[in-house]
Amino acid sequence: MIKKILHTLITKILYSLLGFLIIILISQNLGAIGKGEQALFLLNMVLLLLFATLIGNSTLIYLTPRYKFSHLFFPSLLWIISSLILVFLIWYFLSLQFPKITIKHQIELLIITFFASITEINAFILIGKEKIRQANNLKLISQIILFLILLSLSLFGAFTKSYQYVIALLLGYSISFIYGIYLLKEEYFNLTIPTKKEFKEMFKELFRLGAVKQIGSLAQQLNSRFSFFLISFYVGKGALGVFSNSISLSEFVLMFGTSLALVQYSRLSNSQDKNYANKLTLSMTKLNLIFTFVSLCVLSFLPASFYTLLFGQEFAQVKPLIQYLFLGILLLSISSTFTQYFASKGNFKISATASVLSLAITIVLGLVLIPRYGIIGAALTTVASYTLSFAVEYYYFKKWTNTKLKDFLISKQDLRDFKTLINLNKH
Repeated sequence: MIKKILHTLITKILYSLLGFLIIILISQNLGAIGKGEQALFLLNMVLLLLFATLIGNSTLIYLTPRYKFSHLFFPSLLWIISSLILVFLIWYFLSLQFPKITIKHQIELLIITFFASITEINAFILIGKEKIRQANNLKLISQIILFLILLSLSLFGAFTKSYQYVIALLLGYSISFIYGIYLLKEEYFNLTIPTKKEFKEMFKELFRLGAVKQIGSLAQQLNSRFSFFLISFYVGKGALGVFSNSISLSEFVLMFGTSLALVQYSRLSNSQDKNYANKLTLSMTKLNLIFTFVSLCVLSFLPASFYTLLFGQEFAQVKPLIQYLFLGILLLSISSTFTQYFASKGNFKISATASVLSLAITIVLGLVLIPRYGIIGAALTTVASYTLSFAVEYYYFKKWTNTKLKDFLISKQDLRDFKTLINLNKH
């Protein structure tokens, strides 16, 4: 298992590093305003992707060992197509009433979301089959293509518009779409249309699990990104560009925790041993805590000149924002192991509840703090939201596993357990 964790971690590092370099390219070439426009487009895509994968999301990891590929794929595909058509019709009728809404850019967004949605399905199916390496490669390819295109434009001095980012994103996801089908070519080659009864039952099951999970994911995304809309409205796109870079850098340290959580989810979804699940989750939580804390300390103590050198003089406030976000990001990282523990048990309600409650805090505090304190108010709002989400998941994890606070303290036994995981992986 440790090899899967390390491969996932390396992939996350590469993905995050490429994302970091993309942030630099956009910031240096387009400035704070251009970075703000890019952040809004990406946020819209993420939110639309959550809607399009309402029933074809990470619940597929849990369901893949239990059902045929065809039974999972066709209901997910139908929902993607139907939901995107619905969104298009809404935008079309809105454009008739409000001429400022352009259909051209919305169509590009829908196409990108379609490719990204199928890629998500393929990745989750691969993870459910414990093909972590292939899933990691699939996730990475779109980011590589995006970076290479933007780098080429920058080297030739041709990266001047945020629209070029959209085109590069489209190319990246179209290639990952094709690559994902190739990785699952045997499953796609043997696709069989399920019977009406099978389709109906599978759709209900996917919706039952996926809708709850995706409501939580949507709320979680809005927790971290609702402030984007408020900053853009009250402060401006320039300030949004600065805040989005601070969020991206702070979340960069989450790569280790998400790598652990991904392998944890895949492993526990294929195990029925409750004691093993509890023990594994505790060990991964402790490892996650150490890595995240150290990484955030490094980002917090780097000089402000480091960030202006990377992004430009407009981004001098990045360092203090990271310091404000420190506690919230740390707690969010720890929560990731709790989230995957619940998900591996087929329970998505707890995490969804935590995210919805946190979103309520984000909306209330955001409307109060951001108009008065700008991006500092947005950072404080984010920390409060993440803290509440952590508190809810921590409470239920303790209740489910009968663990105590002292169980989260790092001991010599934890080091021995980690060595055991390494030895088990060798057999």
